[in-house]
Amino acid sequence: VSGPNDSVRGRQLLRPALSSHAVVWCLARRRCPAAAAFARTPARSSCLASSRLLESREWTHPLAADTYEAAFSAHGGKVAPKDVGKLYNGWCKKNMRVSSAKSMDELCAPLVKKVQDKMVWVPPDTDVTPEIACESVEKLKERFPEHVAVAEESLKSAVAEESKKSQRLESAKKLKATLDGELREAVGAFGKDLVKRLGERFRGLGAEMLGESAEEAPFQDMVKVMEDAASINARGLETKLLQKMEEAIGTWASKSAKLAAKKAKAAEL
Repeated sequence: VSGPNDSVRGRQLLRPALSSHAVVWCLARRRCPAAAAFARTPARSSCLASSRLLESREWTHPLAADTYEAAFSAHGGKVAPKDVGKLYNGWCKKNMRVSSAKSMDELCAPLVKKVQDKMVWVPPDTDVTPEIACESVEKLKERFPEHVAVAEESLKSAVAEESKKSQRLESAKKLKATLDGELREAVGAFGKDLVKRLGERFRGLGAEMLGESAEEAPFQDMVKVMEDAASINARGLETKLLQKMEEAIGTWASKSAKLAAKKAKAAEL
């Protein structure tokens, strides 16, 4: 982490997209005004009291509330639990400042998932404030004890669905591997047969129409050019069909999942 002296960059170091180590570094060296100001507040002792808390997955630095306030601002500062992840994702993609070859979607995805996972513990009809969004899972359980059983059941269902999704994905991979092999074999045989048929037919027709000159190099070279072209185009056909196969398998997997969900829902009725 570099050590900027201006307050704007200092505040950026404290964004929740960065690790707690960046905050500790900034606080320890007083290299940025934002960190120095925070170091003088009572919140510092509660948020940075121990290394164990700092390394906790539930730790959120005190400026996170500002983050959620900014993310929720267009909605009056309160949003439904189902919208928190989406709004946080929008904020993250606009404000994260990390040098990486990854896209903003990839960088923000794990942070957004953590936020979405926490919102499972919030009743769906709750107006989520920045304060609520900042709380850990344990704090949310304490705040909404009547929702704990519902959330646990929801998580069980999510785990079961994720397991089914993994099974479908594995089935799709195995199916694709099998069909790809069959396609390569079929197109390979087709290519060889095409080259052989064209060569034989061209040479036979050449002998009928040109006589002895069909045996000479110019005509034989022409036939060889066509054989090579047929072979190359057969390989190109294989490539295109394999690409189409991937698309077709994806479509099948999606439709199959929807049909399975529809059948499961019908069975519950």
